[in-house]
Amino acid sequence: MKKRFSEKRKISSERCRLIEELYAPARRNFPRRRVIVREYDNLWQTNIIEMRPYSCHHCILIVIDVLSKYAVPLKSKGGSETTNAIAEIIRASGRCPKNLKRMGKEFYNAVQKILKKHDVNHYSTYSTLKASVVEWFNRTLKNDMGDSVRVSKYKTIFEKGYTPNWITEVFTIIKIQRTNSVTYLFENYRGKSVGAFYEYELHRATHPDVYLMEKVLRRKGDKVYVKGLGFDGSHNS
Repeated sequence: MKKRFSEKRKISSERCRLIEELYAPARRNFPRRRVIVREYDNLWQTNIIEMRPYSCHHCILIVIDVLSKYAVPLKSKGGSETTNAIAEIIRASGRCPKNLKRMGKEFYNAVQKILKKHDVNHYSTYSTLKASVVEWFNRTLKNDMGDSVRVSKYKTIFEKGYTPNWITEVFTIIKIQRTNSVTYLFENYRGKSVGAFYEYELHRATHPDVYLMEKVLRRKGDKVYVKGLGFDGSHNS
C-alpha cells in the first residue's frame, strides 16, 4: 500500500514539474534574420488565407516574389488546386523561383511534384512569423476586407492564460547554424528534420520522457491505446 502511494506521489510530482515547464514564460519579440534578395525570382514566399465570409472563392493563394506579388482566388486549400494555381503563375509569368518558403500541409503533397519539376528549393522556418513578407501582405489584405478575420498564431494579451506557452512534443538539436541571429536545426523522435528555430523560441526540456495523455482510445486487458496531448493521430500508441 505504501509503495503504491509512493509511486502515485512520484507520478503526480513529475506531472506538476512538466506543467510548470509547459507554462514557463515564452519570449515573442526578439531579433530575427533579415530577408535579403538580390534579384527577381531569388525567393518566393507563399501562403493561403481563408476569406469564409465571402462568396464563391473562400481562399486566396498569395505568392510574393518579395519584389513582386501574385494573389490567386481558390475555392479550397487542397493540394491539387494549389498546385494548379502555382503552375499557372509560373506559366503566365514565364518565371520560376530558386527558393520557395512556406509551412503548410498543402505544400508537402501534390505541390512537391511541380517544385521538383522546376528544381525549386522548398523550405520552412517553423517560426511564428513564417513567410514574413507574405504575412504582412495577408494582414494588409485582411484589414482592407474587414477586421473580423484578424487572427494571431501565438497568444495575445486577450487570449486565455491557461493554455500552454510551449508544445508538448520534444525535439533534439542536430545542428547549430552560425547565422545572424543563431538558429538551431531539429529532428523529432522519429528522426525527421522539422526545420530551424531561434534561441528565444527554445525551452530546455527537463522531463523529456514524461508525456501527458489526452484520452484513452481503446483498452485490451491491461493495455491501453492512447492519444498524447498536443500530438496528432499519427503518434497514437
